Amino acid sequence: MNLSCIIINYYNSTPLKNCLESVYRTLQKTSFEVIVVDNSQDDPGMASLKESYPQIRYIQNLTNTGFAKANNQAVQFAQGEILLFLNPDTILTDQAIEKMQEHLKSNPDIGALGPKVLNTDGSLQYSCRRFPTLMTGLFNRYSLLSLWFPDNPYTVRYMMKDFSHDEVREVDWLSGCCLMVPHAVFEKTGGFDEHFFLFNEDVDLCRTIHQNGFKVMYFPSAKITHHISTSNSRVPVKIIIKRHLGMSHYYGKHHGENFVVRMVVNIAISLRCLSQLAFNIFK
Repeated sequence: MNLSCIIINYYNSTPLKNCLESVYRTLQKTSFEVIVVDNSQDDPGMASLKESYPQIRYIQNLTNTGFAKANNQAVQFAQGEILLFLNPDTILTDQAIEKMQEHLKSNPDIGALGPKVLNTDGSLQYSCRRFPTLMTGLFNRYSLLSLWFPDNPYTVRYMMKDFSHDEVREVDWLSGCCLMVPHAVFEKTGGFDEHFFLFNEDVDLCRTIHQNGFKVMYFPSAKITHHISTSNSRVPVKIIIKRHLGMSHYYGKHHGENFVVRMVVNIAISLRCLSQLAFNIFK
């Protein structure tokens, strides 16, 4: 088996249907399997998907175990030499994944490979980035400061807006919306850190891949579309809290040598979390 496509569903059966259609339409020259882990308990669209795609391995979780843990769960069953982690709201284009496979196989020093990612309107989605710093908390993709001042140096640096995104390039980390990793490399790094419930797990995995002597590469010859939701609805409180717990865990894991600095950072992360919770009330 050449490739294992792994998708985590959480009440996303409608976009998942489109994603699966694109998988089976575009993967014509490689042997592959699809593994779907369902973290939702009563997604009404899953029944019809199982009828339409009986060849898929479906894993039903009794609770929402989180993104990192569900992916690790799927890898335990994966038979492919290469793992492809996909979000259910992604759409593959012709030859994109096969191009990525060929590049990965031709460069054994690569531990993770990501395509050029496009928004729904065809514009560039900044899917490769530099490792976060303390300033990233104020100048990340969703922050108001980045919205108000999109060309500030902190956002430009973190989002890697300072190159054309048309060249193959080694980067710090890649978005987990479409991430290709050799199975052997994934096992060597220990997989996704399950302390991350949602968000930050892709940053952490790429950092661990670097630490194990492999490259993380942005590969724009392959293109996919990622339909990120633009909803202004409230974010579940649990998700906001777990996201910030993930930030704290990431900093402690990779930069937490100094206890005093770590304490100050955790206070800053807590204040950020409280502000997001307060802002969320008025949505």
